Amino acid sequence: MKRIANTISLIAVLALLMTMFPTAFAEGGAEKGKELILATGDDKYIQLPDEESYLPEFKTRFAFNTTYIGPSTSVERYPRKQSGIAMPSVCEGMEVTVLAEQNDMACIIYHDINNRSRAGWIWTTDLLEEFPGREFVSGEKPTEALSYRDDITLTWSQPGFRWLTTDQRYSILSEEVHDCLGFTFEYQLIAENTRYWNNILGPRKIYVKTHGQWKEVAEFPYPEFGTVKMQVWLDEPMDFEAIGTIAQCKNSEIFHFRQIATDFAFRETA
Repeated sequence: MKRIANTISLIAVLALLMTMFPTAFAEGGAEKGKELILATGDDKYIQLPDEESYLPEFKTRFAFNTTYIGPSTSVERYPRKQSGIAMPSVCEGMEVTVLAEQNDMACIIYHDINNRSRAGWIWTTDLLEEFPGREFVSGEKPTEALSYRDDITLTWSQPGFRWLTTDQRYSILSEEVHDCLGFTFEYQLIAENTRYWNNILGPRKIYVKTHGQWKEVAEFPYPEFGTVKMQVWLDEPMDFEAIGTIAQCKNSEIFHFRQIATDFAFRETA
């Protein structure tokens, strides 16, 4: 009886874990892989994987620079390291989809610093199974059943457009979301533009633009360089069209950073 009880407990734990973490694999194959590469438009620049190199199930991985400490790692046009022609780099900690593996390199779909979907080749040793940065949660996850959208893209606002207390750019959603309950947010400082790091490090506040007004929805610590992922749960369902961050530091406008929001959560409808 004790063995049966232990088995039931193990099954319960595994079931809970499966609900907490998204699967690391997705439908794969050559046809689907080519479709994803074509959608980026980068088929004009990169060498497509050999037919047999496409994975039957695509993998979710995270970029990580193993050669030196830095905010990004290189992406090549061909499945060989230092091919001489690079694609836009991928920032450390950014989630990528591995479509194919060839010559110890992986063909990936990723986002560049402007949040444009790209394709290219990366050394397989520069990919991790787990997120390498710091993770935070703000608010409480709703108890009701949720559905998620990952088809909402972000673009940067025009520089110099002042909002609240800063001239830093913010992210504009491809469409306004309605009754949103939360989202996943990533942030990373990628260019300091100063020797005085204490002047640019410090807490960051996250705002959303709702009905023409900016509202603070979360805050996270940023005492050191690196990538941050935060699950933001909102106090109430919200409509919003843009997301921005304001750094609580002395020089809040001289550095460059990346930010992206994904997995927008909504109440599941019948």
